[in-house]
Amino acid sequence: MESAKLKNNLLSLENGYYISKNDPFFWKKLLIQRPEDPEAMYQLGLESEAQARNYLNLYNSTKNNRYLMLHQKLMKQTFELIHRSFNKGFLPARQEVLRLERLMRDTERKVISTKKEDKSQIGMAGLVIALVIALLLGVIVAILFLPGELQNTFTYANHHYTYMLPYEVIDKKPATLLSPSGIIVQPKIIVVKREVSKDLLVRELVARLKTDYQMDSLNAIKIVAIDETKTERGMAFWAGGDNNIRVYIYPPESTADTQERQLWETTTVLRSAAYQFFKKNGFLPEDLGTLTQPFPDNYLTALPNDPYRLKNIVSLSSTGEGGWLYRFTDNHSDKEWLSVIKEVVKPNVSYDKEIPFYPLSIIISKENHTLSVISGDQIIRSYSVALGKEDSTLEGNLFISKKVMNPDKFVPIDENVYGKRAMELSNNKFAIHGTNSPLSIGQDVSQGCIRLNNSEMDDLYAITPLYTSVTIEKSPTLPSGLPAIDSPNSYLYHRLDNSKEEDTRSIYHWAS
Repeated sequence: MESAKLKNNLLSLENGYYISKNDPFFWKKLLIQRPEDPEAMYQLGLESEAQARNYLNLYNSTKNNRYLMLHQKLMKQTFELIHRSFNKGFLPARQEVLRLERLMRDTERKVISTKKEDKSQIGMAGLVIALVIALLLGVIVAILFLPGELQNTFTYANHHYTYMLPYEVIDKKPATLLSPSGIIVQPKIIVVKREVSKDLLVRELVARLKTDYQMDSLNAIKIVAIDETKTERGMAFWAGGDNNIRVYIYPPESTADTQERQLWETTTVLRSAAYQFFKKNGFLPEDLGTLTQPFPDNYLTALPNDPYRLKNIVSLSSTGEGGWLYRFTDNHSDKEWLSVIKEVVKPNVSYDKEIPFYPLSIIISKENHTLSVISGDQIIRSYSVALGKEDSTLEGNLFISKKVMNPDKFVPIDENVYGKRAMELSNNKFAIHGTNSPLSIGQDVSQGCIRLNNSEMDDLYAITPLYTSVTIEKSPTLPSGLPAIDSPNSYLYHRLDNSKEEDTRSIYHWAS
């Protein structure tokens, strides 16, 4: 037993070298052997701060500037050690970095204030004739030495140890929209040159995010970089709390390819809404604005923007100025509805290729815990979901019967089991909705409903028209066309709350 205790008290460095955890120099020796160990940096930083505190106490009692200089030197060493520790990913160091910044500023203000008080007292003493000589000597000493000391003090006080959030660079688009649970993060936009280098793009994204962080360090921040062609080039995202900044650098692809893909997607979303309206009513809407009516006729929250001009206005004739072209007709037969919708709903941009149309549908795989949005043989989105425990999520062919914003709006978001968006299924005991338990995603934990992370539910809600078909199977066969498209251009869909889509007359009790 004694040997076991002894063994547990030793840290092996895997090179035949052991350090006793009872050694008073344990952390110093560990950092010598492992120069990049973040916890060793952190612990040595705290030890350095304790030494610095002793020198500050000596300075306060003696007013000997030598102790002040030693205090400042050790505090700088302390900050650098703990800051490096946090940059290495040691999260407990984060609060220490912030605390040290405040402590150093407060200490310097007190030191400067004390020096001013001392000078004032000396000035009063100068009125006493008996101390004239001492005062003159004091003035000479101040002229010779004090400016340098004050300069050192002010330099130290004005050295802003701005809190630097660590970041990682990822060379791809995020697979899903990034947002902490229950929060809609509106992106801030920066414009970069089309030929911007990767390094410069990273620096500009991080710099803007850190500027915003200094103004608001409590809420999540998203910065999106676009170039002169309005093509997204990258994104910096901080989810708040102890999270690092993630900088996504989008892989190079031609502007034409990006916009063409987005044009197909947004056109398909709008056409699908018109198609579902036609199926429900037997005729097309006279105006596309009819698709954005208040609950319960809210097929879409808003018409999507076209990716070329970023407009969603509707024109009756082709002008190429952006938005959508809608040529209403009531002259059609039941057999021609797909081709009719393809002809009457088109983007109002300069684009001469035919855009194919297959109505959107949703396929949910119980085996893989995924929800996929499909158009023909192509997957537009794929999300991870939580499903019902004990196989309580029903299987079969259903459809979206209601789209509801804030279905339980008076419950705080961190306690709200439905999140901020819900789409009730044709079996009204069940719904697709957000969650207050993001860790449940990918598991069988609900009473039968389909849960998504709130940010992804916002996206799904924005692109899915009312009455969209939903197929739930154990192991469905998914299309083998394009892979799931990366997160869409932030301008294309409206994701903010719309009070007109709230149901103020109902209380929902889905099998959450």
